Order: sequence, then structure tokens, then C-alpha cells
Amino acid sequence: MKTRWKIAIAVGIFLALAFVVSLVSLRLQPESQLETYRKVLRAQGEKLELREVLPPPVAPESNSVSAVEEAFRRFSSSGEKIPDAMKMVAPGKALVGWQQPDVRGYASSDFTNSWKDFTAEVAASHSTIELLQQVLERPQLCFQLDYKQGVKLLLPHLMPMKRATQKLMATAVCDLHNGDPGAAATNILTALALVRRNAAEGVLISHLVRIAMTGITVLPTWELLQATNVTDAQLTAVQTGWEQMNFFKDAEYAFTMERVWMTETIRKSRASHEGFQETFGLMSSMGSAGSSSGGWSWPPDWEEITARPRQAIGETMWRSSWSYADELYSLHSQQIILETLRTMQTNRSQFYKADSDAMTAQLTTLGVNHAQGTVFRMMKIPDLGDVFGDWGFSKTILKLLRVETARRVVVTAIALKRFQLQHGKLPDALGELTPEFLPTVPIDPFDGKPLKYQPDPDGTYLLYSVGPDGKDDGGDPTNPTASSGSNDYWQSDYARDWVWPQQATDAEIQKYYDTQARQSKK
Repeated sequence: MKTRWKIAIAVGIFLALAFVVSLVSLRLQPESQLETYRKVLRAQGEKLELREVLPPPVAPESNSVSAVEEAFRRFSSSGEKIPDAMKMVAPGKALVGWQQPDVRGYASSDFTNSWKDFTAEVAASHSTIELLQQVLERPQLCFQLDYKQGVKLLLPHLMPMKRATQKLMATAVCDLHNGDPGAAATNILTALALVRRNAAEGVLISHLVRIAMTGITVLPTWELLQATNVTDAQLTAVQTGWEQMNFFKDAEYAFTMERVWMTETIRKSRASHEGFQETFGLMSSMGSAGSSSGGWSWPPDWEEITARPRQAIGETMWRSSWSYADELYSLHSQQIILETLRTMQTNRSQFYKADSDAMTAQLTTLGVNHAQGTVFRMMKIPDLGDVFGDWGFSKTILKLLRVETARRVVVTAIALKRFQLQHGKLPDALGELTPEFLPTVPIDPFDGKPLKYQPDPDGTYLLYSVGPDGKDDGGDPTNPTASSGSNDYWQSDYARDWVWPQQATDAEIQKYYDTQARQSKK
């Protein structure tokens, strides 16, 4: 054998050994750090295994799922007609849907109908509404999910849950138009119960859907407060329903389950090629590599030719080393979020924006710096760690702040209505609501101070949160930018302050519809 071949073989063996040693060295440190951190979490009492976080079984006599699922099966395949409710027609002003001369579509539901015809349609769904109302009679709503499926778990009930809330809202608006605030209150309580009774479902997307359902339920609650024949007993029941919501506790459980799913998915992907392919789907994405040109081309596309080898190297590096760093990052980031949620539940100042900002600052200090990552990036070896990144989890905290702010404003607005019914006037300050109508003055989560309130001489009032910027703009609900859609909801991202709307005047309503008509002709 010629000397040059002996040298080439020796170099090849050396490089192969160097690669193996590199893999081992790249793995040892992050694997050791991961195991150390898991022991720390265990010592703190954290639950890291699926068996530890599974919800307890629900007895059939305590579960309203059968009635709710039967209601779902009765839903129209074409969707529901959702009437306007608490429709914003000017900054800080909304029209009362049930007071309008006809019924008009809400959001994407575009229709106009007479109240007579709409009432008939609602009456046709009476048995479905009665089935949904059975959720009030039992303490839990459990859809018997198989949590062992992890991220592959299907959740077909989520869309019907949201539709059920919309249907209850439509029915409540119709009840109010027909002069029956008691029936409207029952439907509002049913919508709140769908959210609260399902709180043990430890899936983050389920929690986000429940937040959306709560946002929808704000609308008929506002409409109820505009009724002149509503009683204190009815308002007290609805206020209690809102007070019983606990979004931070529910979110803590959901994030705990998501952490378990995330780590188990990483382990499964690391354990075998099949598990890796199932998670990342590289087989299907790479199946057409090299075939798009329809034949050989010159000069050859070397990136295309080397795609499969580079993916294979990326899988090898991730499974043998990088996955440990990614799992460690995932555990660190989830722990920061969980500790933030716990702090918010025990934070007496209730200045949640400060907690959220501190969480964001902590998360920005985290990161995965894979050893020799620069070299592999130069070779265009894929770094798969982004799959197990934040996934937008930290943004969920802002959604929690939004819905918690809405809850506190709604509860305060109901208490103001009850005070007005009893005393014939509004209080001069929110402190007058305690302790008869509220245990304490509600705090604004965005500045840690009491919600802002001011009664007006005409019998209306100004009630608001300072909103995400934490700045008190004196109850200014306007949009400081030219962005469209700024008045679509009172908690608009564009509004200076989140102002609880008052009734729009007839002139404001007409101006709104005139503007809409002109824009539709353009």
C-alpha cells in the first residue's frame, strides 16, 4: 500500500475518532447540568412526571359532560347568528344590542333580522340551551382526555365550547330584548360555568380558549347592566359567577402539564430515530429533496445534494448532545413562568405588570448556546432547538393580565349597578362599595393602584384601567395612532386607557352606521 493511502486512512481514522470524542464531550456537560437542575426542581417539590400531574378521575354524577356533548351535537352545521352586543360605535361608547329596532350580525356573522324572527330561531334552540344549563347543576365538566398522548392529543371539543358561549350570548341578548333579565342572567352564568367547571383541563390551548370564552361573556354582562328591570338578586348571582374565576391558578396547572409534555416529547425524540422523525417531520419535508429540478443540472446544486446528509448530521448532533441543552432551557423557561404565576397569586400589591416585566427580563437572559454551534451553522447543519423554544408561552401571561383586568372591571361595574339600585345614585368613590358590594376596592393589574372611577353629573360614570402601557391617560379611550379597528373592543391594544363603555347616544349610533355605509360604497 502506498504511503499516501496509509496517511489518508490514518487521517480518516483520526477524524472519525475525533468526531466520536466530540460527540461524547458535547453531551456530557449539558446532560450533567440537566440532571443537576432536575434534582433541584425535585427538591423544591416540582412535579415533572405525567403521573404526578394527571387530574383525578371525575365521578359521572359530578360531571356534566354528557349533557354538554349532546348540546354540541345539536349545533347547526352552518353556525349561529350572533347579534350585536356591546358594539363599540365610538371611543368609550357602545350600543345596547337588545334595544335596537332590529337584530344585526356581530363580528363575522353578517346578517340583519327582525326580533320576531330572531326570537323564533332562539326558541327553536331552547332544548339545546337547557342541556348547556345543566353545567350549573354539577361541579365539573371533564371531557375525559387521554393526557398520555401528549402533544398529539386531539381537542375536538374546544370549538364547540366557544360556539356554546356565543349561542348563550345570543340567547341572553334575546332574553333582554323580551324583558327577561332573569333568563339572561342564567345564560350568562351558564357561559361562566362552562369556563370554570372545565378549569381542571390542564392543556394550555384549552386555557386560552376559556379566556376567549370569558371575553365573549363580557358582552352580555354589559348588556344586562343596561336593563332597567334587573334585580339585585340577579346581579348578585352574576357578580358571584365572575368573582369565582381564577385564571392564574388554572394557568399554573396548564403550564405544569405543558412542561411535562415538552420534556417527554424531547426524551421520546432523543430515544430513537422514529421518535425524532415523528416530532420533527423531517422525513416528509426532505422526501422531495433533489427531485424538484426534474433531472440532473450543471453545475450541481450542492445544498440540495447535501441536504439529507446535513439533516442526518443535525439529527445525530441533536439526539446525542443538543437535546440535553434544549431540555434544560425548556425547564428553566417554564420554571420562570410558573414562579411568576405563583408570585401573582400571592402578590398583595397585585401589581401584575411588574411581575410580568420581571419575568420577561429573566427569560431574555436564557438561551441555548450549543458547543461548536458556529461551525455547524457554517456547514448549514440545522439547529433544531427552536422547536422547543418559548412557543409564545410568555405571551400567555399578557392574555391573563387582560382577562383578569376585564374580570375586575366587570365585577366593579356590577357592584356600581347594585349600589345605584339600592341608593338611587352612584357612589362618589369606589371605597363606598366596600364591604357591602365588594370586599375590597379592585386593583388595576397594570399599575398596582385602584381602578380609576369618577361619577358624572348625568348619572353615568367613568371606570377604567390604565392598560398595558401602565400610564394613566385620564380615562382616554381613543387610539393615538391611525390604525383601523381601534374601537372594535374596549380593551383595544391601541387604546390609551381601557375604559368600560357607557351607552352610546342615538346620534352616535346613527353617525357610526352612516360612516359604515359610506365606507362600504368606496
